[in-house]
Amino acid sequence: MLIGILSDTHGLLRQEVIDGFNGVDHIIHAGDIDNRKIIERLEKIAPVTVVRGNADKEWAENLPESANIDFMGNKIFVIHNKGMIQDDLTDIAIVIYGHSHKYILEEKEGKIWFNPGCCGKRKPEQEVSFALLEISGCGKFEFKKIVIDNEDCGSKLPKDIDKIISRAMSMTDKGKSYQEIAKKLKISEDLAESICRMYLTHPGVNVAGILQRIS
Repeated sequence: MLIGILSDTHGLLRQEVIDGFNGVDHIIHAGDIDNRKIIERLEKIAPVTVVRGNADKEWAENLPESANIDFMGNKIFVIHNKGMIQDDLTDIAIVIYGHSHKYILEEKEGKIWFNPGCCGKRKPEQEVSFALLEISGCGKFEFKKIVIDNEDCGSKLPKDIDKIISRAMSMTDKGKSYQEIAKKLKISEDLAESICRMYLTHPGVNVAGILQRIS
């Protein structure tokens, strides 16, 4: 059995992910999806288990905060932020989570703790990854990390991106639209929209936090 695992798409479902999930039996998305269209696209590939991330607002109010699934006797617990776990994990073999945008595979407390990393919008220097989980029986499984080559993506952001984000945040507070911000700061509307959306959907976020979430 082959499971595709991803997290933190933040509105961007890359073609490499779609191609990488070709032939999987199931897909797990560990939250911070951004919009329902991403789930709908994944459902065209295979059945999807998805949990709500902290960036998933009103549109995702019916999504669960966590999920329990069982494949070939391997009980899997899925949540976006592992710091929010309140469930009894006694019988769980694998904990899958996201949120940190960092790929992690470790054994702790008799369980496998797994974060596939971020495969959507992220800061330029950050690795872009997702994973496949191959299960052959109870207690028999193997994770395969897949890294997307984004060596040139960072060059697409302006050199003074920190200053641009700061000014965009200030203009957003003043009620300016992302179109107005794009024109004033001489950036693309896509970039302006990403900055504004991240600022508005992550209360208290700073410049570094927004930069981490855009590509």
